[in-house]
Amino acid sequence: MSAVSRIAQDDLSNDEIDARIHQSIIDAILDHQLPPGTRLVEAPLCEAFGVTRGTLRRVFVKLAHERVIDLQPNRGALIATHDVKEAREVFEARGILESGSVKSLAAKRKVLPELRALVKREHALREQGNWGAWIRLSGEFHIKLSEANQNHIVSAYLRTLIARTSLLIGLYETPKRNSCSADEHGAILDAIEQGDGERAAKLMEHHLGEYASELLTEATPPKEVDFAKLFAPVRTL
Repeated sequence: MSAVSRIAQDDLSNDEIDARIHQSIIDAILDHQLPPGTRLVEAPLCEAFGVTRGTLRRVFVKLAHERVIDLQPNRGALIATHDVKEAREVFEARGILESGSVKSLAAKRKVLPELRALVKREHALREQGNWGAWIRLSGEFHIKLSEANQNHIVSAYLRTLIARTSLLIGLYETPKRNSCSADEHGAILDAIEQGDGERAAKLMEHHLGEYASELLTEATPPKEVDFAKLFAPVRTL
């Protein structure tokens, strides 16, 4: 059964179809299957997803707005590349917001068992080598940490910044790097629960600053991608 007939049978809305394709491309980036500069060729992608060019282009517009891809005249869509300065600025913005947030949480001596459990799952995913899932869970830790402070404005800004940095990590980080983010997350929680705001803020600044300083050092070159093979699981969802 083709993806088109499956989609029609499931009676998915255009928004649901777009979301499925959008998330599949994001997941492929986080799993290092679509390096920066990779050209997203419309014909094989439409075949892979079982959709029309119009549907695919709607998704491309959303991805371009999110700065995940670049839409270039005569070249089409390419997975975006980001320079060092931009990456560091995004992490710096996060540092400003998140260091203040954890300092405020420490003043309340918050106990966060849900985040403790999340850190354990981070450790397990790193041990399993499940890179894409680990990136997503690491971002979720920071979002939930912000939400614990119950400042919806800060959380909304951070969601946008964390989405961008998660993609940067997926684009430019490599699994072979000796990352200890789960340990650092645990240390931040320790400082919060001990009411040590200054230490919590410094740990967060160091945690994010380390990523900013090491990001983009080992960028993966573009490669030829078999979209039909890469996105085959999507056809059966």
